[in-house]
Amino acid sequence: MVTGPAERALSPGVPFATSSFEVTWPEVPLPPVPPGRPGAWLLLTDEHPAALGRAVALALGLAAAGGDALSLPRDDLDELPGFLAERPVRGVVFLTGSPYAYHDPEAAQELLLSVLSVVGRLGPGVRFHLLTQSGGEPGLAFLRGLVRVLAVERPQLRASVVDFDARSDVDVLVRELRSAAPDDEVRWRHDVRYAARLARVPFDGAVPGGPGAYVLTGDLGPATARWLADTGATRIVLCGRHDVGRPGADVVVVPGDIAEPGVAERLVAAATADGLPLRGMVHAAGVLSSGWRRGVLGARRLHEATADTSPDWWLLCSSPTALFGAPGGTARATADAWLEAFAAWRRSRGLPATIIRVGPAHLPKLPRPYFSAL
Repeated sequence: MVTGPAERALSPGVPFATSSFEVTWPEVPLPPVPPGRPGAWLLLTDEHPAALGRAVALALGLAAAGGDALSLPRDDLDELPGFLAERPVRGVVFLTGSPYAYHDPEAAQELLLSVLSVVGRLGPGVRFHLLTQSGGEPGLAFLRGLVRVLAVERPQLRASVVDFDARSDVDVLVRELRSAAPDDEVRWRHDVRYAARLARVPFDGAVPGGPGAYVLTGDLGPATARWLADTGATRIVLCGRHDVGRPGADVVVVPGDIAEPGVAERLVAAATADGLPLRGMVHAAGVLSSGWRRGVLGARRLHEATADTSPDWWLLCSSPTALFGAPGGTARATADAWLEAFAAWRRSRGLPATIIRVGPAHLPKLPRPYFSAL
């Protein structure tokens, strides 16, 4: 998280979170599987071939461990409540397919709607599990945001997401499901189990200004522009319609919606005209709304538009909802979780990206392991 000059300058009238939190992943061994707990498991998939194949392997593994694995086609989801009422089901498991199927943010949003259609049909007394092999792809990692909202909104589901790598044996997934472990976010990497913990971390870093070009999106644009002008920015390009007064720098306003094709390219072209280097970007579009269209799709557009002209730094603004969860905050939390995963995805490829969270941090009072490190 970036603070210091950036936080002070970007926040006139906008409450940036002053507490610094971060999701950490300590090693947490799997607890023993309780003996003698028969029951059935309902396996659902996104119908991607990889998910269907994994569901078959998981069903065989659960059967070998003494359980029953049942399935229900997507077209029969309306029968789910009655299906669950007729038999003792220990858990409903939703398996996703290849992460590359959700590279497009709109495909990821379709996946979210599919998962929500299942969650909406679940009553009390059954646990909900998501099984993913994300490979760090934001289009699957964003489901963490949904799990954090469900922990606040529907804690009786005890929703969890288990992300595993290509080396994970199906036996790992069988043991994870049968253990009834309390962790709601789990990673298996090279046969080692890690669980998410929310921790306080020291403030880290500051954003440099100075000569060069900058691209700004969203409602924080005017305040950001004034701060950048004070640091000696040469050119500031804003998306949409903004009145920034007289900031003392060359200010260019490019009309349009950042989520629409071509707008991001026009922003970058205006910033780098005459060979001016692109120093930084602040992407705050959608941060004060639901965020999926302008926030998520806009970030992808900017990423593609800067493939040949990467900035020195890039701030992506999100809210604390993705970290803490909030009732009714599914759209906001999943969009923010996508942005956070996207920032990590870029950094893994040597590209700059940092998340800064806008808004007060509301920490739910829940008996969840996720909060135990605070």
